[in-house]
Amino acid sequence: MITELPTPDPRVRMFRSGTEVDCFAVVTRRHVVVVDTFGTPAEAAQMLALLEGDLAGRSLLVVNTHGHYDHAWGNALVAPGGPHPAPILGSRLAGEVLRSQAARDKLTRKQAEDARFAEVVLCPPTVTFDGALTIDGGDLTLELRPAPGHSADQLVVWIPELRLLLAADALEFPFPYVEQDADLPVLLATMRELRALDPAVVLPCHGGGHDASLIERNLAYFARLAARPDTTFEQALADLGLADVPSADFYRELHGLNVRATRAAPR
Repeated sequence: MITELPTPDPRVRMFRSGTEVDCFAVVTRRHVVVVDTFGTPAEAAQMLALLEGDLAGRSLLVVNTHGHYDHAWGNALVAPGGPHPAPILGSRLAGEVLRSQAARDKLTRKQAEDARFAEVVLCPPTVTFDGALTIDGGDLTLELRPAPGHSADQLVVWIPELRLLLAADALEFPFPYVEQDADLPVLLATMRELRALDPAVVLPCHGGGHDASLIERNLAYFARLAARPDTTFEQALADLGLADVPSADFYRELHGLNVRATRAAPR
């Protein structure tokens, strides 16, 4: 079930699928720009139904921040031949991810594990690019900026008029993670670049809405790991002033990936 959560500006709408992921829509004068499509077309359809009033008189555009399942497996709803066809923008690398054998294998596994993925068809972005791309909405500007580290294909969306950052998985509460050890320096560089934007509002796809302090909290987490690579998950939460977090077992596993990457980093 998709639910809507408030944001500091009514033109930026935030939608949540249980504890899995948050996706967004930015309502501009010219366009409704959907940012990510959840893990299934059915979830994406629920989001579009909630946006029906905003779509009147505006064109629909879709952005994939990256090719992970919870961000782009709802694309069939808006792909060519789908019920609501629209341009799907994403990085060239995101297109490669969604065309890959690894993505097909993951879909096969998830369809065997969970019936909700039965109708998923892997649909890559239809408009791909390298580097950055800007959408002129008439009143709001959406800057699609490369933000690698969590994944090589990742983009974030910066709205300068609102000083609002849709951070995808480059930032996360309580912390983001890297799948490959070599990606840790890349993620840290991305987080510093996002800090330089000086956002007033940061909305990640996991962990709920936050102000810009999330950037410093995420950087501080990795700085503590660099100083103390033997930090346990419980100690890491305590350092962040937290007693517990939702999906604690999941984040315990991610903490282990981050510890491994920190230990592998050059000294």
